[in-house]
Amino acid sequence: MEIKVFVVDDEERQRRSIVRHVDWKRYHMRVIGESEDAAQALESANLDPPDLLITDIRLLGTDGLELSSRMKRINPRIHIIMVTGFEEFEYAKTALDIGVDAFLVKPIIFDELNAVLERIYQTEWMGQSKSIEEMHLKEQLDVFKPIAQEQFLQEVIHGLIVGEDVVRARAGAFGMFAHKGLRRVLLLIIDMESASPLPKEEQVRRVKGILAESAATARGSLLEEQTTTQRGNIVLILQDREGEDFELATESFIERLCLDAGRMDSCKVSIGIGPSVKALSQLSESFRLAQISVNQRLLGGDERTFSWKLLMKQEIRPEKNMEVLIGDFFEVLGAGDSQNSLSLLGEILSSISGNIQIQGSKLRSLCLQLISGAYRTAAEIGDANRCLGPEEMLWEQVLDCWEEPELLPETVKIINGICDFIAARKKSHTQIVVQKALKYMNEHYRENLSLRSVAESVYLSPNYLGALFRTELGVSFTDQLIQIRIQKAKEMLQQSHLKLYEVAEGVGYQNIGYFTGLFKRITGLSPKEYRSFLGFSTPD
Repeated sequence: MEIKVFVVDDEERQRRSIVRHVDWKRYHMRVIGESEDAAQALESANLDPPDLLITDIRLLGTDGLELSSRMKRINPRIHIIMVTGFEEFEYAKTALDIGVDAFLVKPIIFDELNAVLERIYQTEWMGQSKSIEEMHLKEQLDVFKPIAQEQFLQEVIHGLIVGEDVVRARAGAFGMFAHKGLRRVLLLIIDMESASPLPKEEQVRRVKGILAESAATARGSLLEEQTTTQRGNIVLILQDREGEDFELATESFIERLCLDAGRMDSCKVSIGIGPSVKALSQLSESFRLAQISVNQRLLGGDERTFSWKLLMKQEIRPEKNMEVLIGDFFEVLGAGDSQNSLSLLGEILSSISGNIQIQGSKLRSLCLQLISGAYRTAAEIGDANRCLGPEEMLWEQVLDCWEEPELLPETVKIINGICDFIAARKKSHTQIVVQKALKYMNEHYRENLSLRSVAESVYLSPNYLGALFRTELGVSFTDQLIQIRIQKAKEMLQQSHLKLYEVAEGVGYQNIGYFTGLFKRITGLSPKEYRSFLGFSTPD
């Protein structure tokens, strides 16, 4: 840092005294010019603006007041030391409104001048340090902003931010989701199929690049944000454009994606379509339904797109109370399935925020229960105390939150850290496990299947497999088994020689009455009515 100084005084002896008798280097200053009149000073300043002007108030022609004012126009940040006679001192102070750092009375006392120069140097040094600090901070923000935005998107799609106002405030801070209107989530899953000399990770990376480029160009601004789940699947957030049918625009967007995906021989891309929502806080529900929808591909078939509307047609609905949600959360967390863990945590938060009975001490107790259970799960896997700190320290972080709006975000922050800790030590292959379980159920549906027997076939605990069915497929294990058996029964009823009790036994039901009631509840028709509807008669 160097401060450039210009000295103006029509008395040469005083001017030369100032230039020669100050240790300018001490104050990181350098005299770049001196002059006896204002005109010459201004001419020089236009070529090389000074940072400090030392001028007499009385000059030939233009006086020091006018010179200072015009110097301010050349360099608004210039420092000014005004030298005056004793009789001019009060006049200079009252007449001057341009900002002067100091007034010195003739004859100049150099100790006073040095003190002023020291003060100016310290001001400049602090200002430069602040500018450098602000520049470094901006550079850091530029680096970390994309990371923070990505973290925010993850919290949004998993429902980890409670309250629409809070979501919108944070979105505004990142310059995201500026426009109001409908939005929906699409979830793209890549299943590698054919052999390739490239490693699987490289194949997936290339396919993701093609899909991301395709999504960015399809339908222009319809794509608002995109991110990647913990499993590496692509999440697209679409926004409704003014004056356009959102459903038709979405269909066109998906057609373009499917067209580009169809050109890739090495993989199959499946697309889950979530419902359109008005609130940002509802995007997690759109994501959840898109995820359950696309997981229907695990049941077989050649479809590429899976809409949430198919789920609405199912007669069987999973019922989740708080106890079931928390149980599922701990089971899935223990397996290192961070994506489903966060989604379940989002469902828990949604249930909490909508329940007026869970407030105050009950809410605090529930948060501590979640943290304690998650911590115990982490402690069973590795050195949680060393990596996460003592459990009591985590409790204190929650207990220090006196206001409820602070309590849930702090709980989410703590559990997020625990999820990352567990996920780093366990690699989850959730969907492969679900596929194996479904394959086993389709092969053994005639037998007296139980959740335990199927769980043993894929080497999991019954509780964890049950939680997977609810999160991945949107139904319980029992409901999924019923769906498989009813579907098989429909196929058997097309064989007209089979009696109804033979069909019932053939799909694992010994009680014909129970089978008939269950079949009608699912299809709306009794087995006999269904067979008649297909044009077959029932043998006596």
